[in-house]
Amino acid sequence: MNKFEKELKNLSDKIKNLISKEKIFKSFLFLSDAGISLNYKGYIIYCNEKYAEIFGYKKEELFGKSILDLCSHKTKEFWQKVIEEEKIGEFETVCIRKDGEEIYVKINVKNVDIEGKKMRFVTVRDITKERILINEIKESQANYKVLTETLLDGIIVIDLEGEILFSNITGAHLFGFNKPKDIIGKNILDFLKTKDLFKNDLKLIYENKGGYFTEYEIEDAKGTKFVIESIGKKLKYKGKEAFLLCFRDITERRVIVDNLKKAIEKEKTILIQAVHALSDVMEFRDPYTAKHQKNVAILAVEIAKKIGFSGSLIEGIKIASLLHDIGKVNIPTDILAKPGKLNEIEWEFIRMHPIYGTNIIKDIEFPWNISKIILQHHERVDGSGYPNSLKGDEIIFEAKILQVADVIEAMTSHRPYRKKYSLSEALEEIEKYKGIYYDKEVVKACLKVFEKGFNFKNAEEGI
Repeated sequence: MNKFEKELKNLSDKIKNLISKEKIFKSFLFLSDAGISLNYKGYIIYCNEKYAEIFGYKKEELFGKSILDLCSHKTKEFWQKVIEEEKIGEFETVCIRKDGEEIYVKINVKNVDIEGKKMRFVTVRDITKERILINEIKESQANYKVLTETLLDGIIVIDLEGEILFSNITGAHLFGFNKPKDIIGKNILDFLKTKDLFKNDLKLIYENKGGYFTEYEIEDAKGTKFVIESIGKKLKYKGKEAFLLCFRDITERRVIVDNLKKAIEKEKTILIQAVHALSDVMEFRDPYTAKHQKNVAILAVEIAKKIGFSGSLIEGIKIASLLHDIGKVNIPTDILAKPGKLNEIEWEFIRMHPIYGTNIIKDIEFPWNISKIILQHHERVDGSGYPNSLKGDEIIFEAKILQVADVIEAMTSHRPYRKKYSLSEALEEIEKYKGIYYDKEVVKACLKVFEKGFNFKNAEEGI
């Protein structure tokens, strides 16, 4: 054993004696949440179990080792200064475990004097997991900043009353402001020409019935008028319910579309005429069905409006209603007009009409999902409907509206095979089976429509 090793051993023995004698040292050196070493000119004289555990060594392996041997090459210069300049205080640095793995640690260095010799108490805490998490958060924040600041679409968050809580730079510019902070606190309704439409759309989004693009006319803070296309989603923002809206300026596109609309207006007229012609086909085979489809169409439209549908969505509901029983054209007339109860085979024919109807109109390019609405209009919420026994959200909302309108009109109309029911009996039917056969919200809206005095007398005029 050379002179230096003897000096280290003697000093280590003195420290052990101090530890055994001084309770304050003993409690300090055996803290469970930190590894602790005592070093002299950078050499480890003593360490506790936790310190050895952090670095992956046994205690005996660390005695006499230079603290520089445990440093990353990135931090050796820093540690050299700590040793030479006798620095004290708390630092974060990178160290190396026995297996070569780099770890982040927080150290606290204190200078002490033991029997005239300068020593260092170094407490160490492994903060690798914390540092990795912080780095991930910083990276996520940086990515978020890049995305929100460079995104070509405007992004804003508004509260339930329309107050703007957040905006990216694009959103601020689109509304006529230089910086996002300038638009915070403003109410989006102040910039909208169609406030009621926007409020209805927010209601649909809040009830998870949104998710489609809507156009709004805007006048920004500088008085410039333009058109935006927006899509929204409900979310939690800073612990409160809010709406996230993404939008873009489509003024130029709107001009082009308006010109195209004029060009295709004749085609649309032809399409609508074709729908009425298809609907009227039933009048030659089954006058009950022809009138039924038109009555169902106007009731379905009123229910949809009461729920909050507007614009093109209403048009889609109307078209689907006018065609929903077109599949009955493939059912023998003697079954459709049969007086009395239908047998099981005849009912199987009837149950096929949604499929027949879908096949008839599948090749017509409607701007709405007419074929699916027709296919599903006899499905029930509990899965007891036909033709595919769909349940709940498997049934599209438009089909749920059509289903209720269909039931009300059919029950209150004369049929060869059964009696005509009163309106009150029909309304009792949908009230009784809401949430079972029929969607609760659709039933609620339908009841409100009739509370307002709706009747079928002017149904054909409305269509």
